[in-house]
Order: sequence, then structure tokens, then C-alpha cells
Amino acid sequence: MIIYILTWRSIIAVLSMTAQYALRALVYVAGKSDEHPVLAREIAAKTGVPAQYLSHILRDAVREGLLESARGVGGGFRLAKPAHKIKLIQVLAPFDDVLDRSRCPFGQPRCHDDHPCGFHEFWKPISRAYREMLEKVTLGDVGMEGLGGRGR
Repeated sequence: MIIYILTWRSIIAVLSMTAQYALRALVYVAGKSDEHPVLAREIAAKTGVPAQYLSHILRDAVREGLLESARGVGGGFRLAKPAHKIKLIQVLAPFDDVLDRSRCPFGQPRCHDDHPCGFHEFWKPISRAYREMLEKVTLGDVGMEGLGGRGR
């Protein structure tokens, strides 16, 4: 059993804005996956992601095989596979170097167990837990509460 020492709020704090927006958008689409395809304007309105920015994210998510899109009446976006089969690392990696968070917080290029910095013993378990969480948690595990972002 893995115990995550990171909270959802702290995970978001280490993501780029693009990755946060992508996560919000795909979690929203995942929550609507049993219904009709979701329009981009609905995703933008419900998640607080600016429409122009969202269009680029959705395009990239389709290219990465995370979403499928259809034009015209009844068109929109839906997940390319079931939400429980899409890991968070798959969602975030196209938009952010999420594994870069495992690097030394002091910026030391050669920080490792044999040559640790002064923060290494504290950072290593956090970095490991973060990576394990991204590799284990799926879109299906994540709730839609708070998707509107700050102040929504």
C-alpha cells in the first residue's frame, strides 16, 4: 500500500499553468464521458480555462491520443479510452516535464544518494511519492470538485 504524503493542492502547485489547464479539461471530459461529446465552450465555461488556450490544449490532447474529437452537430470531445485506463502521467506529460520535479531543489546537477545536497534526504521521498502517484492515479480516480480554478 502506498501512502501519498502530497495533497492534491500541493500537486497542482508544482504544475505549469498549461498542465493545470489540461488536467482540469480532461477531468471534466472524463466526468462527462458517459454522456454526449463535450463542446469546447462548455469545457472552458465549467473549468475556467480561457477558450483560446483551451483550443490548443484540446488539439494537443487529440494528437496525443487522450481525446477524440468530432465536428458538426453532436460533435465535441470525449476520452479516447476509459478514464480508469488513463494515468495522470499520461495526461500531464505532453504539457509539462512532470518528472523534472524529481531533480534537486537546489539545482545541483550531480545530487544523488552517493553525492547528496543538504536537502536530498527530505526531497527524495517526496519526489518518489509524486512520481508513484502520477503513475498510479487515473482520470477515473479524480473528482470534479473545484475544477473552476481560483475564485470559481
